[in-house]
Amino acid sequence: MKKPVKAALLSALVYPGVGQLIYQAYRRAAVFSLIFSLAVYFYIEEVIVKYQPLIDKVKSGEVALNGQALTVEVAKNPIVLDSQLVTTLTYILLMSWLVSIVDAYRLGIKKDASASSSKL
Repeated sequence: MKKPVKAALLSALVYPGVGQLIYQAYRRAAVFSLIFSLAVYFYIEEVIVKYQPLIDKVKSGEVALNGQALTVEVAKNPIVLDSQLVTTLTYILLMSWLVSIVDAYRLGIKKDASASSSKL
């Protein structure tokens, strides 16, 4: 497998920024990893904050920890996530992931081309 393809697959399947590490592009790797990680953090934080009242009710014993009781409780008190925030975070996640994949591939092509020309 060619190194640029490997870099792109690492960024796609392992974590954004990992493909850049193959080519020692540490700043790029850090930027992609940081952007992706922050978006994931805020996404999870939003979900936890919205579900915390339900979690507290389960912990106190007001609601049983089974599917039917949880369904009834959520039907009585719907949990609504901030759709604008979730949409924005989803776009940030997808864009950072896709740009990381493309960047790892392009970086690989560029580095391999410069390495082969320097050998001549």
